[in-house]
Amino acid sequence: MQSNPDLRAVLGEVLSAERKDGLSNQVLRITAQKGVFFLRIGQAGSEALVDRFAESHNLQLAADLGVAVPPVFMDPDSGLLLTRALETRLAGKTDFPDKLGQELARLHNSKLRFEGEINPHKTYAALRKRISEALDSYPEMSLSKDVSAIVPKLERLMADVGVQNQPVLVPSHGDLSEGNCLLANNRLWLIDWEFSGMADPCWDLAYAIQEIGFDADDERRFLNAYESGQHQHINRAALEAMKARCDAISALWAVVQLIDRRDPATFGPFALERAARALKQKPV
Repeated sequence: MQSNPDLRAVLGEVLSAERKDGLSNQVLRITAQKGVFFLRIGQAGSEALVDRFAESHNLQLAADLGVAVPPVFMDPDSGLLLTRALETRLAGKTDFPDKLGQELARLHNSKLRFEGEINPHKTYAALRKRISEALDSYPEMSLSKDVSAIVPKLERLMADVGVQNQPVLVPSHGDLSEGNCLLANNRLWLIDWEFSGMADPCWDLAYAIQEIGFDADDERRFLNAYESGQHQHINRAALEAMKARCDAISALWAVVQLIDRRDPATFGPFALERAARALKQKPV
């Protein structure tokens, strides 16, 4: 912060900074002269997977639409992102699946033109290439036996679920975990747009169901709310196939974190859990 005068000007004097949980990036809750903020500091090396300039473009469009928390300061070169803190709570919010379905339909219907494209097979191939190159370049690097075993299984799964038909691409968040959904002032906000882009609408739907962990009733309510906003039905077979793709990609993403020497106690089980769930999905 000290090396960025523009950021200091937005914050004023920093009174305290508290580190918050984050899988991919460092996140600080900052109490400053000009308010309370969240500062996202991009993980070193994330430029290989994240286009920060596309993120900035997409985030601003989503904020203008009213589905994203508006950025106060963005610096794509450094990966810094500052937003004002919202007092939020998801626990006990029984209408969360309905609200998320409604907001997602609004985003997908918006006709916004996001930069970047979320193509599951290209994303998977890029992650697989990074793993192979790292293991080839550093022979001393090794993965656990369990983690190593899932990679060829996921390769076969991605071949089995096949390449999608050409869907109509819609502006998509791309990373709908529970931590990226905030309920404040009786409305839903989506945060963390670094993996956003144009995508098959099934991507956001499948990813949300899998990563948030909706049970059967929550999934039904989520999809019903989405379909009511979209005024069209979801292809359930395509959605099930996308669930498998989402979990396969999440598993490989976790393997990349292991290669980057991040916490094996976190990312080892994450990779194994997502891979096991992906492999339970039946190809269509």
